[in-house]
Amino acid sequence: MHHETVSHWSTDDIDPRDRFAYWREALSANLIGITPEAPCDHRRRFEGSITRIPIADTGVMQLRMTISQLRTERTTKDIRDAPGDGIFLFRPVDSPANFLFPERDGFVARPGTTAIGGLDVERFSVADEPMVYRVEVLRLPASAFRGVLDNPERLDPRPVAGATGADALLHAFFQSFMRELPRLDAQDRGSALATLTNLAISALRPDRRGEEPQRAAIRAARLRSAQDYIARHAADPALSPETVAAALGMSTRQLHSLFETSAKSFSRHLAAERVDRAVRALTFDPSRSITDIAFACGFESLPTFYRAFRTIVGMTPTELRISATIAD
Repeated sequence: MHHETVSHWSTDDIDPRDRFAYWREALSANLIGITPEAPCDHRRRFEGSITRIPIADTGVMQLRMTISQLRTERTTKDIRDAPGDGIFLFRPVDSPANFLFPERDGFVARPGTTAIGGLDVERFSVADEPMVYRVEVLRLPASAFRGVLDNPERLDPRPVAGATGADALLHAFFQSFMRELPRLDAQDRGSALATLTNLAISALRPDRRGEEPQRAAIRAARLRSAQDYIARHAADPALSPETVAAALGMSTRQLHSLFETSAKSFSRHLAAERVDRAVRALTFDPSRSITDIAFACGFESLPTFYRAFRTIVGMTPTELRISATIAD
């Protein structure tokens, strides 16, 4: 991973009698002030870890907990003692998370969904059955929203549930960002953070979508959605600009325009994705034939495969396979 200093805390080496207290202190010190509680007879069975990945002047917090009963609350006192200074993007990885509020109905964030809200809103979450609970939280600094939102820290949390529009782009880009995070360097993380911030502004303030920072973020998110779609369907030889554009709800002209702003055209990006798959197959599956790999990766003919492979890799598939064998 390309990073500055990634911080990690874990209960693995802590006496079971002290694990819950250790985790509570580490969580409150490194995320925001919260008040977690669990019955005494459940605390010894608790296991947890926290990883903080820095991004500019903020960061991503990845939490993993093995719990049986737990109530986690952000109280008025917590907010007073440790102001959050920002908006959160929240993603449960493999178990649902409930957002409950003292004076209004709450909601459940399902695995793989995104929630957004102010860090300084009184709320609580309850888990009352054994589970492994993993979540990822990104703080968007409040300074980015000054003059755009009144009291961004007090923004009512809600799921980012829109099937279309700015909500959908924010959700898709955040999901993609979390998947790619281990491979991003500090500069790419900073650029992604700026895009996420402007997508959040677009989702929260529709009247600002015509401004250039938000328009640029929307273009970046649409391009990322197209690239993700290509990555998922590259092995389909029938994949075309028309099918991708239709799947993403845009015209073919709009799709090509998005790729014109990137380093590769649509056709070059698709070829590179297919060749990348072929490189992995040639390297890690030496018994598989080159012909089988070429067609499995979405190429319609061997001449097209060989031409694209040599252009992108700088050698033939056979030469790559020989070099990989020698390296082993």
